[in-house]
Amino acid sequence: MDTHDPSRAESAPPPPSFGAESGRLRDFPLAELLWQFHCETRSGCLRLRKGALEKTLWLAGGVPVFARSNEAGDRLTDRLLARGLLTRAQYDQAQDLLARSTGKRIGEVLLENGLIRERELNEALGEQILRMIESMFSWTEGSWSFEPGPSADRITLDRSTAAILMSAARHRIPLRRLWDAIGDHHQLPRLDHEHRSDDGRAELTASLMLEPSESAWLGRLDGSRSLAELLDDFDVDEHELLALLYTLRLLGHLQLELGGVPALAFQR
Repeated sequence: MDTHDPSRAESAPPPPSFGAESGRLRDFPLAELLWQFHCETRSGCLRLRKGALEKTLWLAGGVPVFARSNEAGDRLTDRLLARGLLTRAQYDQAQDLLARSTGKRIGEVLLENGLIRERELNEALGEQILRMIESMFSWTEGSWSFEPGPSADRITLDRSTAAILMSAARHRIPLRRLWDAIGDHHQLPRLDHEHRSDDGRAELTASLMLEPSESAWLGRLDGSRSLAELLDDFDVDEHELLALLYTLRLLGHLQLELGGVPALAFQR
């Protein structure tokens, strides 16, 4: 089942040090960049650019609180239409009103004109922001820049930074990139001591919003079996396991050991 060639995995560059303001996504993938900023409790605007596309993520104390994008598919009105919260006639009306409004945001326009209720708007906006953030993780090329400062926009999201990273690894990061980050398939995945107990595993399941099949792996990550052996089990979802290992190690909850010596391919 394992087709990865560990000799192709390249050593990653060190993470951006505190104060770094720009770089390339090929050097610092967004998942690692965002967790670094989370650990450093940075506040400000993280801007990603790829050609004419631009996506912006605001952080408050290292926590994502708002996002914007100039990609057509990321528009809030399109999401509201898809969810059935706007009819086609209301959607067209909203576009016309927005075109004639100066300096107003779409949410304000929708509320002022009675096209949506505030509770529905807040729920849809939170969902749209999470969707935009998650879409950023599929970018492997382009540049990033960070502008420190307060965030005027703040949305209460229903998941933690750790859970956002787990969702991105699950849905947006290709298997090839996960293998490049993890490295040698002969490594022995070992969960940190704090999370090996029933309570520790339950805490991880909750904080990462793990699916039952993902949570079931936690008790098996005791360092007794190599990654290759785990993947040899019948009907294993390779991407599911790699996404979990990638996220756990990124967050500092997992060691990957080779012959009792920590592997170097993914050290941060």
